[in-house]
Amino acid sequence: MPTPQEATRMRSGTASDTAHLTARVRAADAVVEPSRRLLDDRFAALFVTEPPPPATSDEALQRLGAIDHAHGGFLAEILLRQRFFEHELIRSVADGVRQVVMLGAGYDTTALRMPGYDGLRYFEVDHPATQRAKLATLAQEMLSTPSVTYVPHDFEAGGSLVGALAEAGFDPAQPCIVGWLGVTFFLQPGALHQALAELAEICTAGSVLVFDYMDESVIDGTTPYRGALEMARKVGAEGEPYLTGLTPQSAAEAVRRAGFWPMEELRVPDLVKRFGGNDPYCNGDDFMGVMAAERAGNGEAA
Repeated sequence: MPTPQEATRMRSGTASDTAHLTARVRAADAVVEPSRRLLDDRFAALFVTEPPPPATSDEALQRLGAIDHAHGGFLAEILLRQRFFEHELIRSVADGVRQVVMLGAGYDTTALRMPGYDGLRYFEVDHPATQRAKLATLAQEMLSTPSVTYVPHDFEAGGSLVGALAEAGFDPAQPCIVGWLGVTFFLQPGALHQALAELAEICTAGSVLVFDYMDESVIDGTTPYRGALEMARKVGAEGEPYLTGLTPQSAAEAVRRAGFWPMEELRVPDLVKRFGGNDPYCNGDDFMGVMAAERAGNGEAA
């Protein structure tokens, strides 16, 4: 889901800058020596245009180290929130889930990197401009994604997410897992809660939602983490401000109100501890979190 400013750019045919930034970080991580990689997204480099991905592990660590020094916590969150999502995806598949919804998918490569699940169907929802850029790259590289249904949807222009997914063949009677990463803090509070309500309508009982959030202290400027404040200033100056922050308590309250059970919440230090390996190259400044929540059944109080 783009910000209003990003949506304005994309209506002119420009793909998401945020999606490209994420791809650059993933591409650099994929060049680091294997024992220290945080995600190992070997397809991310396909979507990097400026600057090009580094050619050696030392170059990659130098680039990643500069980001981590200036904005500690962001690097770990961008890479390791995906690890947390994939952990939940594997668990959901083991429980019989066969539908995956990626909201604000950008240049996500989950379907390319996890092709071994028969019958698993992905629905990638994103702005048409970013989807066109992604599909053009896939076609150029002759990469087929038969398990993915691409759902162009401009959240800022209105329209029903439920309707868009229904037209794409999504079955609301079957459970799903939803990945909603790198999005909530760019939304106005009303849009965030409306999106949760729509997700509750889409998701039948037993479905899982995985989303990340930024602390409200980053939004109001009271966080002690200077790198977070500098990033907030930077994205605001570029026309993509952070708009909504949460706390662990308010995030849990928001999903309960929509009809989900909070299952697990990890802060950035928790992500580094669980997924960062024995010698993580990133630090865990604690101003963001990721949560998994399950859709409550009929008659259950979330």
